Amino acid sequence: MKKQYILFILTIFLVSSCEKLEIEYKNKPDIDRVLSEPDDVLQLTSSLFYNWYMTQTSSISPQMSMWVMSDQGTSSWANSGMYHLSSEPREEFNNTETYTYANIFERYWQDLYGVLWQANDILNVTANGMEIGEIDENGIGEDTKMVRAMSYFIQGVSLGYLGLVYDRAYIMTDGLESPDEIQLSPYKTVVDSAISSLEKCISVAGNNAFELPPEWINGSEYTNTELMQLANAFIARLSIYWPRTANENELIDWNAVLTHAQNGIQRDLAPYMDNVTWKNWFFHYTVARDNWVRIDARIINLLDPNYPFRYPDDGINPGQASSDDERLESDFHYRSSCDFKPERGYYHFSNYELKRYPYNHSSPGDVVEFSVVEQDLFIAEAQLHIGNTSTAIDIINAGSRVTRGNIDPVSTLASDEEVLYAIFYERDIDLIMTGFGISFFDMRRRDMLQNGTMLHFPIPARELNVIGLPLYSFGGVDYANGVGTSNGGWFPN
Repeated sequence: MKKQYILFILTIFLVSSCEKLEIEYKNKPDIDRVLSEPDDVLQLTSSLFYNWYMTQTSSISPQMSMWVMSDQGTSSWANSGMYHLSSEPREEFNNTETYTYANIFERYWQDLYGVLWQANDILNVTANGMEIGEIDENGIGEDTKMVRAMSYFIQGVSLGYLGLVYDRAYIMTDGLESPDEIQLSPYKTVVDSAISSLEKCISVAGNNAFELPPEWINGSEYTNTELMQLANAFIARLSIYWPRTANENELIDWNAVLTHAQNGIQRDLAPYMDNVTWKNWFFHYTVARDNWVRIDARIINLLDPNYPFRYPDDGINPGQASSDDERLESDFHYRSSCDFKPERGYYHFSNYELKRYPYNHSSPGDVVEFSVVEQDLFIAEAQLHIGNTSTAIDIINAGSRVTRGNIDPVSTLASDEEVLYAIFYERDIDLIMTGFGISFFDMRRRDMLQNGTMLHFPIPARELNVIGLPLYSFGGVDYANGVGTSNGGWFPN
């Protein structure tokens, strides 16, 4: 079964990557060429981050549906499964090959494994003696360590998001001796393996000086030190986002999170979208397309507690909100009408859209994938959990709450609950659309996803049929057991 699975993973990547969809992978895997030509290994390595990034930000992924499932964004349109997966009451996910939007959720699975396969091939050929770049007097290629560090980074983030999004996944890494070594593992084990890969990236980068060419992470050169920082930041991210429940959130090693976050990025990870090769399709289908999505009333209610937290069932426009937080005006735009479909529920409606980020497909620019603000909030949350409440307060008050929102600093006498609320307020307001699944992962680990919302996706039906496992699914209020499907919710009492 496992040999069949490995062949299937490679086959679907080679076939699906050629379909005329928005993702255009550079350097599709050609195993014989990779094994024989060092220049092709270097070229393939140069495309690894691009391939991973395009998988993350594609509309052929769960990102848009997870955004509306977490009630940070809202839409009544069916694209990317948004309407179906954010319907109220929540319905069971239709994990069948015949589901209209099945390709979105299986395609993400396939594409992550495709990128992972590329990284593993590069690691294997370099481990077996291939040297990359100009060879020195000791027979060492000047670019070999850089290639290996980058490949471990992509191996880590690819495995990491498989562990964050799906309930189980196969851990495929370099150095596997036989197909029997590949096991279907639970999400936490997958995330742990991802962290191990990122730690290998840190080890290689920490002992070898190099500079990634600017086209690898478009528009930005990264030194070996900065790649180490990026890997540390992603370890912190994975370590915080893996829990499916508030109980699992208590299992986070906050000291480890603090260490990695403090050794993390010093500047935003924000690749330049040239709109020729590099395009962010998530932004295109959200920010850039008129009336495609809106900001959920839940977010506007955070800014203005007098504003309804849920759009009125009678569909009557509640009017404009007001807030002491200046980001209501700087980041959000009020629209007097909403052209969503009333028959699909007024709860989808909203009169607010995001205007903070100017990027669209006619306006090139940097797009934030991982902000320093997110990392600072990791540090604040970790400090709070290990008992350093005053330090957490200082971090919050030095950040966007005051510098952009211009609202009162958190009191030095605030309780831990009040400090935690301030942290998540900042995460909801300041991190909107700056990373795959942030709002979903945050709501999930706080038991705040609406009752009946699935906590993760099942292995796609097509994969289950190929490997001979029975179909299964999550979601639906009738299955809200807190295991795979949320039995919590955020609605105020």
